[in-house]
Amino acid sequence: MSRIMALAQKEFTQIRRDHVLSRLIVGLPIVMTLLFGYAINFTLSGIRLAVYDGSQDRISQYLLQELQKENRFTLTHIAQNPAEVPQAIQKNQARVGLVIPSGALQTVRQDKAVQLEVFVDGADPNFAFQAQAALRKVLGDVNSRLLAGKVLAGTATTPPLTPSLHTLYNPDNKTAWFTIPGIIGLIMTIFTVLLTALSIVRENEGRTMEALMASPIKPHEVVLGKVLPYFVIATLVSLVVLSIGHWVFGVPLRGSLLLLFGLIVLFVLGSLGVGVLISTLARTQIQAVFGTFAYILPTIFLSGFVFPVDGMPLFFRWLAAVIPARYLIDGTRGVMLRGAGLEALWIDLVALVIFSVVVLGLASLRFSKRLAA
Repeated sequence: MSRIMALAQKEFTQIRRDHVLSRLIVGLPIVMTLLFGYAINFTLSGIRLAVYDGSQDRISQYLLQELQKENRFTLTHIAQNPAEVPQAIQKNQARVGLVIPSGALQTVRQDKAVQLEVFVDGADPNFAFQAQAALRKVLGDVNSRLLAGKVLAGTATTPPLTPSLHTLYNPDNKTAWFTIPGIIGLIMTIFTVLLTALSIVRENEGRTMEALMASPIKPHEVVLGKVLPYFVIATLVSLVVLSIGHWVFGVPLRGSLLLLFGLIVLFVLGSLGVGVLISTLARTQIQAVFGTFAYILPTIFLSGFVFPVDGMPLFFRWLAAVIPARYLIDGTRGVMLRGAGLEALWIDLVALVIFSVVVLGLASLRFSKRLAA
């Protein structure tokens, strides 16, 4: 037992002296707990709403006022005609659309139901379910108050507002249609970041990096030579995942394949840079693995891959804005499910361009400084 305890003490000493690993061991559980406790929230708020108000009377104004109470819905687009409402969802200007027909007040006075048209972005089944539930609750409260006044007048027989729901892009709520476009970002992150970081750290541990640097090869040539195979592998893997999703699970491809490929290439380039950055901070492969997981965990929770960003507190929404996978996942779902074009996805494209340029620049600078040291 004394020998076992002595060996265990040695291991604890090594972990304590490994400043990178010890910080990750302490920090990762804390970060995971905070993410699960605060960021993962299925109760949506601030749902972006597009509205066409054909009535513009007391009924429609009261309904819109109730929808925006307690930050349940946020009016982001006012349509000039009913056809603009689903178009606003396709262009990512809103995620729920509402069409109020003309003469709502007169219809209610005649004890008839006002037929509302509701359009919901069904690309995410969880979001669609929560958004429809929130809308039904508001309509239920509005109907109850309108009926209360009509009961006192003795004229209430019909619910004043009746919604007609239309689930766009994924009417059957197929989970694969939601997960497969999103899993591309997760797979690309794991492949590029982990493999690149381990590859370069392995060279350092095996002292072969010194031999490479003693050759006529320049530092940037070393980086490019190391990451090029993983760029090719990651790109091919993404095409395989897309093909399986389309041909096996029936995930549609309604938009431009060229735009989709451009988003993937930009994300892969930036992720390769992240792998190089981690390799310059990690001295062992264990450190590289922990560093990769420290990068991947926020990607899983804050990218919208599983949990809707609309349900997160404001701080985590801002934090999610710097997660690169969020823009890839939003772009792939936009191209594949909504058939969105560059006019709707330009923000995702610009974000990925900035991500790839900044990270690759920092990785090259950091790698050159480490080699010089």
